[in-house]
Amino acid sequence: MEWSEVRDAATALGWIAYLGTADAAGRPHVSVVAPGLGTEGTIWFATRSSSKKARNLAANPSVAFHWPTGGAGPGELVAFGEATLRDTQADRDRLWDAGVLTFDPSGFFGSRDNPDLAFVEVAVQRARLLGPDFVPRVWTP
Repeated sequence: MEWSEVRDAATALGWIAYLGTADAAGRPHVSVVAPGLGTEGTIWFATRSSSKKARNLAANPSVAFHWPTGGAGPGELVAFGEATLRDTQADRDRLWDAGVLTFDPSGFFGSRDNPDLAFVEVAVQRARLLGPDFVPRVWTP
């Protein structure tokens, strides 16, 4: 499977996905994010630095994304990786207009000068698309 197929599947399945994180004690947490699939093997999203997901990522960078099948898409997509918080003002300045998100972040975060804004870069280690034939297709770097 090629990265372009992962990106196309995520786009077809919708603009939101469920993100699984775990805190330092291993307790799970699920939240909704609007991920952007960037260059090969990279998924981006934005969050508030004060959020539970940001605290979890600081303690445990392992994540899982889930795009459920919506009937019209190519199947169920999951991706697993390691997250890095990009939360300095230099990061916000660089990433605000870089096109890593699928939406205008000003509606959620106001401006790039919001100190509570963090971009999250995920290095994907594996993605799996389970199509209607129930045969998994896997992408790895």
